[in-house]
Amino acid sequence: MTVQCHYEILSIPLDADATQIKKAHRKLALKYHPDKNRGNEEATHQFRLIQAAYECLSDDKERKWYDEHREAILRGWDGSGNDVEKEGVVFDVVPYQFAGCYNSYDDDDEDGFYNVYTKVFEQLYRCELHQWTSMGNIDENDFPLKHLNVSFGDSASDYTNVVSTFYACWESYNTVCKYAWCDEYDVREAPNRRVRRAMEEENGKRRKAARRERNEEVLSLVQFVKRRDLRVKARMEELKKEKVLKEAERKKEAERKKSEAAAAREVSVNIHFLKALCVCFCCLVFCFFST
Repeated sequence: MTVQCHYEILSIPLDADATQIKKAHRKLALKYHPDKNRGNEEATHQFRLIQAAYECLSDDKERKWYDEHREAILRGWDGSGNDVEKEGVVFDVVPYQFAGCYNSYDDDDEDGFYNVYTKVFEQLYRCELHQWTSMGNIDENDFPLKHLNVSFGDSASDYTNVVSTFYACWESYNTVCKYAWCDEYDVREAPNRRVRRAMEEENGKRRKAARRERNEEVLSLVQFVKRRDLRVKARMEELKKEKVLKEAERKKEAERKKSEAAAAREVSVNIHFLKALCVCFCCLVFCFFST
């Protein structure tokens, strides 16, 4: 699959600012919008690429990540990695953090959003489990990341039971990999205890940095997928509508209470007026009979 550069798709320079990006997107989106090109699959495909490019470049964090990995993405990642020690242990998630890795949102499309990321997260889970069992652990019920073994679902999946649960689980990801291959020193070669401790400390720092980087990579992937998940977008729209309705109900209730309070005040004024009128009348009657 040939991967197109986001900047080339929008026909903008690499140092384009937010205004240039927005202007280019608007122009191309109008040109290739499906409503103006009914039945034109090529135009629909181009429109999807335009949207993907804009979503990436209009987000500062995503753009920074894309710029850092752009050359590797354009060369074409296979996701296998080159380190023999890591093969089967660390699944490369970088190739799946750009929209070009899936073709559509159709459930029947093998290269569609839901099928692609179902496989990606299943592979991530298997790699973590493999690493954990390779440490000598046997009972999978004790696996610290067993909660990640959840379904990604498809376009028709229930939001609360599937979609929300999936993201809640994966947003708590914390790798179990020890990253021993990152060690700079072989502590067995230490001439004495002091040097050995220094070696272990340095190796520990490198492992910690590698684990932190891995966690950031996977959590970045989770957020990337979540931002493009149509089920999440639909839910956000539902919540937005619910918020608008609740606000309208709140205002309506406030107006009702205000009207009731005004009516109550008017009744109170009328009562006081009648009381005053009665007092005046009584005074007049008293004065009349007194004379």
